[in-house]
Amino acid sequence: MITCKRFWLMMIFLTSICVGICACFVFDICQRLIKYATGIPPSNWALVGRWFWGVVLDRRFIAKGLVSQAPRPFETSLGWAVHYSVAIGYALIFAVLMEFRVFQPSIFDGLIFGIISVVVPWFFFMPALGNGILARHTPNPLLACCLAFVMHSVFGIAIGAGFMLFT
Repeated sequence: MITCKRFWLMMIFLTSICVGICACFVFDICQRLIKYATGIPPSNWALVGRWFWGVVLDRRFIAKGLVSQAPRPFETSLGWAVHYSVAIGYALIFAVLMEFRVFQPSIFDGLIFGIISVVVPWFFFMPALGNGILARHTPNPLLACCLAFVMHSVFGIAIGAGFMLFT
């Protein structure tokens, strides 16, 4: 028998999955629009998959020379799966924060969440991919950090809007 509380938790979980997937899709479309407008290529999810294989198989958390490493099986598919899984995780975090009344389902709160969430790529994911804190080992660290800021802002707005629609 499903209790009201279990049903409610299931609905939050399923809503977060839907919102995370939709917000990630908005993120991906926005990257393609940026490429169209500026020529800046979108994220290379194959490299994320290659990094993830390194974590799982080699137990190597921080990649070195990721671009020059040999491709791994299914790295592109794995990278996309990691990308969308992380997006769902962000949506779950936002949902939990809504339950604690930290955020409301709104575009503004989504933007704030997105701005706060940019610390993850700056201080975790960029270093893990071998690009250093704040992308300092890239050819243009300021551009990389600004793109992460813009994309996480868009992503946060999409999460806020998604929860506005689903709740």
